[in-house]
Amino acid sequence: MGFHKTISEFRDKLSKLHEGGLSLADVEKFYNDINSFDFRFVLFAEYYRKYIENLNRFKPNTEDENPDVTFLLIAIKEDKWKPTRPTDVFLYHIRYKYKLTSKFFISRQKKQNRKKLDATEELEKQKSKFDPSKKWTRVPTRQNKCKPGCGCSE
Repeated sequence: MGFHKTISEFRDKLSKLHEGGLSLADVEKFYNDINSFDFRFVLFAEYYRKYIENLNRFKPNTEDENPDVTFLLIAIKEDKWKPTRPTDVFLYHIRYKYKLTSKFFISRQKKQNRKKLDATEELEKQKSKFDPSKKWTRVPTRQNKCKPGCGCSE
C-alpha cells in the first residue's frame, strides 16, 4: 500500500501544479522514494519494478529550474491498465496475466466490444436511405424564358 500512497500523493502535487510551482526537491524526493522500495516480500514485484522503470524513463531534467513534467503527468495518471492499488493490481493479473482465468475475461471483453462495433454498423445502415438501384427522377425545368431585365441569371 506504500507504493500506491507515494504515487497518489505525487499525483495530488501534480494536480495542484497550477496553484504553486513544483520544486526540484519534490521531484527528487518522489523518485528517491520510488526507487528505494523493497519488493522482496511483495506479491507482484515484477509488475511494480516495470512500473518504476517506466516512470524513471520520464524523469524530468533536474538542471532546469522549472522542469517539464508533461510526460510524467501522463505516465502517472490513474488508469485501469496500469493500476497502483494492490487490489486493483491483483484483479488486473487475474483478468489479463494468468492464462487460466484470463481466457474467460478476454473472451467476454471481446464479445462486448464486438456488440458495440456491430451496433454502430447497424446504425450506419439505418441512416442511409439512398438506394442506388432506384432510377433517378427527372425534375422538370422551367419552359418559359425570362424577359430581359427580370433580374435572373439567364
